[in-house]
Amino acid sequence: MPRPVARKTGVYHLNVRVPADLTHQVIGSLVTLPLAGSVISIKANDKIIMSLRTKDMNVARTRFVEAYGALFHHFEALRAGPKPLTHRQIVALAGEASRSRAGKFDAAPVDVVDGVIQDRETFAAAVEGWRDNEEGERTVPYEEARFLAKIQRPYGPQLLALETMADVQNEYVSITLDQALQDLFGTEADLILAQHHLVIDGASRKRLLLEIGKAVHFFQRKLNRNTDGDYSPDPYESRFPAFDPPLEKSTSLPASNAAPSQVDVTELFARWSAHNADKKAPATIRRYTPSIESLARFTRGRDIRLLTPDDIWAWAEQRRDTDGISPATINRNDLVAAASIFQFATTREADKKTKIALRKDNPVLGIKLDLPKKRSKRDKTFKATEITEILILARGVNDPRYPRASASRRWSPWICAYSGARIQEVCWLSKKDIWCEKGIWVMRFPMTKDGHARTVPLHDALIDEGFLDFWRNAPDGPLFVGDRPQKPGATRSAPEQRASEIAAWIQEKIKLEEGVSPNHGWRHTFITNAEGADIWKRTANAITGHNKNKDASDGYVALPVEILKRALDKYPRYVID
Repeated sequence: MPRPVARKTGVYHLNVRVPADLTHQVIGSLVTLPLAGSVISIKANDKIIMSLRTKDMNVARTRFVEAYGALFHHFEALRAGPKPLTHRQIVALAGEASRSRAGKFDAAPVDVVDGVIQDRETFAAAVEGWRDNEEGERTVPYEEARFLAKIQRPYGPQLLALETMADVQNEYVSITLDQALQDLFGTEADLILAQHHLVIDGASRKRLLLEIGKAVHFFQRKLNRNTDGDYSPDPYESRFPAFDPPLEKSTSLPASNAAPSQVDVTELFARWSAHNADKKAPATIRRYTPSIESLARFTRGRDIRLLTPDDIWAWAEQRRDTDGISPATINRNDLVAAASIFQFATTREADKKTKIALRKDNPVLGIKLDLPKKRSKRDKTFKATEITEILILARGVNDPRYPRASASRRWSPWICAYSGARIQEVCWLSKKDIWCEKGIWVMRFPMTKDGHARTVPLHDALIDEGFLDFWRNAPDGPLFVGDRPQKPGATRSAPEQRASEIAAWIQEKIKLEEGVSPNHGWRHTFITNAEGADIWKRTANAITGHNKNKDASDGYVALPVEILKRALDKYPRYVID
């Protein structure tokens, strides 16, 4: 019998050659094996190689025996060929999927019920959002709005097919029930089959997916009743028999090594988002969402404990080659988002039920696409002509129909020009954020990228331009947003929407060269000019909120407004007349 093999690192591995008679079936496939109470999927080559994740020989032997026993049964099942299952056996296996979900509810009923209520409220808001047109008029019929809200959910078309237990074919979506069941439950079915060392025929697999779908229907009904306060006996609880395997096995996996409850990418992101609701900016969570939704579609509901660096690499390549996303964007956005949620999976907070990390490693670490040699066409700072054009454009804005939107175009470019602030920080300003302190007019940015509000003096050029006169005449509340209430279900805050609108407006009116941001260009320009004006870098960072210095003493410096004002007095005025 083979035995654990130690690598140079001292970590023991299972290293078993695939039998010659099975190579054509095994090579390139995923083999699922138990490991320390979890399950691991390995892409097979001519050998099955799996780290036992220990340097202790005694621990390695224990883990090797159970993994090798499962591998032996897998090989035997492949040799026997795909077998049909009886209807009773299929329903029994579907019951395991139902009990797994029930286990989640029993472990944290309040959390699950709160989640159901939140889902209901979110869906209701989405329906209402679909019913109104851009002018806020209710023009879309209720049933059509419900349908549109349903297909916009994660796995929306698949869930709609599951709900109706039929193919969905219309002008908005086209998906068969078979494909929907595979997308929703394919990985879960594979895990259940792997636990029982089963290789089944296509017809049995199709029926198994259908029965899992029915089981989910029954569980959802129970969950809805419980959420509404009805805990009467479940009429469907006894419909699932115990599983009677088609063949007797000489050994079986210990019950303690059964696969844990399914946690796919979507579930992990939901847990990460809930954990970070008071730690991350809403914009960060929203920015991660498209990347994680893409990863969820790619992994098709597989348990996150089975995903490997190869899976992440394949996803990144698909984003590049199929979705047309640039490698730089994938590295900067997609992989950063994935790395963040998988790092969370290595902490105890990822599973409040067990207080045990879902994973011991982060499969995203070290994954990075090669970048083509970057060629910058020009600097990111504004040219003198661009500064003049933007500030003169802003100076000419006056639309009394939408006073706050008009004010945002009039003043946000000027404020950014003389503070280096981020455009969203400016759009968050309210009337109460401007005041006179020790004879110095200041503005306080309440919402910043790093989560730390900062107070910055007003440059004299802003005062001479008439900003304080505008401020005195402005009503209480936000200075630059709020002409109209946001639509229900909006995913971005009003200041974020306004910042994007200002960028689009400037791009429409002024031809900027590629590589220059109509909003962020002010930040590059201010920092560049501050250097030329001999403003101390640490002072410039305090003004702009650019805290990337690695000097430990930075955390001990809190510059008063008098020092910041003296620095700003050195900042040159733009000549635009």
